Amino acid sequence: MKKRTIIISGIAGIFILGLCTKFAANSKDTAVIEIAANSRDTAVIEIAANSRDATAIEIAAVEERVVSDELNKWAGQETTEPESSGEVRPESEKPERMEPQMAQAVKEPERQNKITIPMIVDFVKPIVKLNGEEGILEFAWDNACIRVDADTLLLVCDCYFSEEKLQQKIFFLAEAPDFTLREVFRQDSKIWEEELKWPECLEWRMGHPHSVDGGYIYELDGILYFLSKDFKEASPLCDLRQLMGDFYFFSPATSDSCDVTADASRMLVCTDEGLYEYNLENGERTLLEPAFFAPYKMSGDDCSCGGDFIFSGPARVEYGPDGKSYAFLIGTEEASWGDISGAVLRSGEGETLYQLYQTETEFVHDFKWVELEDATYFVVFYSQYDGERNYYLMDRVNVNTGEMMTFEVPVEVYWGTDGCVAVGFLDADNLIYFNDSVEVYRLSSGERRNLEVTEEMDWEIMVLDVGGYEAHPVRYPK
Repeated sequence: MKKRTIIISGIAGIFILGLCTKFAANSKDTAVIEIAANSRDTAVIEIAANSRDATAIEIAAVEERVVSDELNKWAGQETTEPESSGEVRPESEKPERMEPQMAQAVKEPERQNKITIPMIVDFVKPIVKLNGEEGILEFAWDNACIRVDADTLLLVCDCYFSEEKLQQKIFFLAEAPDFTLREVFRQDSKIWEEELKWPECLEWRMGHPHSVDGGYIYELDGILYFLSKDFKEASPLCDLRQLMGDFYFFSPATSDSCDVTADASRMLVCTDEGLYEYNLENGERTLLEPAFFAPYKMSGDDCSCGGDFIFSGPARVEYGPDGKSYAFLIGTEEASWGDISGAVLRSGEGETLYQLYQTETEFVHDFKWVELEDATYFVVFYSQYDGERNYYLMDRVNVNTGEMMTFEVPVEVYWGTDGCVAVGFLDADNLIYFNDSVEVYRLSSGERRNLEVTEEMDWEIMVLDVGGYEAHPVRYPK
């Protein structure tokens, strides 16, 4: 999260420097979905509505599941051949603020009768050429991925051509079921006077494209562009460097530090001074949330990765689905790695709809939006320590009614060691996440289950965002 370490290095790999708290997350980097033929016991947890206070906990057995021979045969036929340009890789306790006692989850028996089902979309790295020269893709070339529709993904990456000393931004579409990458647009970015050993990311504000009305918004060397949905024309929307001046560079250098409305008329931006909203049509700005920033002089005892400033304020921000409300994570940056210290949801009028601040026993991690036909939910993931163990929790707020419920969630939703969350929502009650397989967790009952698949079933895709730094496309039965 340091000011100068956010740029991805091809040698060191991806430094996930999000403002996520430092916990071991027990996440599993695997790609096999397993369906057990025998019953599985899990803990079922009931949480009271309209409160964070847990009132009742019950343990129940989960129903038995059987997988037919036909399903095994069909699932094997779905796996794509490795020589294709893209493939689907086969997938090989909260107390009442520490008052009610939380039941221990029943240990699950070993899974049997495993089958593989294509679930995690894994792109084959493309070969990109310019005048016969093969380009060098940025190290995290497959991270800037968004969902276009139920069957299509859009992948955007930077590519450097050393002979031309030219950087380009390249757009690919990938469609189900094989998700072969197909280039649809590329744009020259910058001529470098010196030769780069590794391609550099030029975007300081919007590293990933945003889907808006009629197309996509993306940043290229400080300029916001609008790309038509048919990928035929890109036009400059705004010069961010000119619009923001000194505020263009954000000292904590986090991901998702800005967002735009669906009509591309307004933009939220985290700055050293605080959270601003810019009117992209007339250039006016409004300070919504202040921040604290001060220079910091490092001493010899400081961590070698320390920064030269102290910061506390909004560090990651998103508009709500209504385009008026907004949510942000409060982050800190001192002489060592920064931490998340709070999550806040405000209405378009500035009313506080939800807030949670980190304490000595409670640690904030991430937030997500869940947009359904009948309701919109804002969810916050955090953990709580009672002196003996951690409870992994989620607050779910109905933005339409203000109703809030608290649930315990599987530790597997936390990704890597930084506390970021890799999870999607099938609906308001069912989470989808990785746990040796792609698993579904029912919030209302605490039931864990695998996805049952039949040959006639429809499939959809979603992209699991991890702290704004990584994107993991998942294909699942609808």
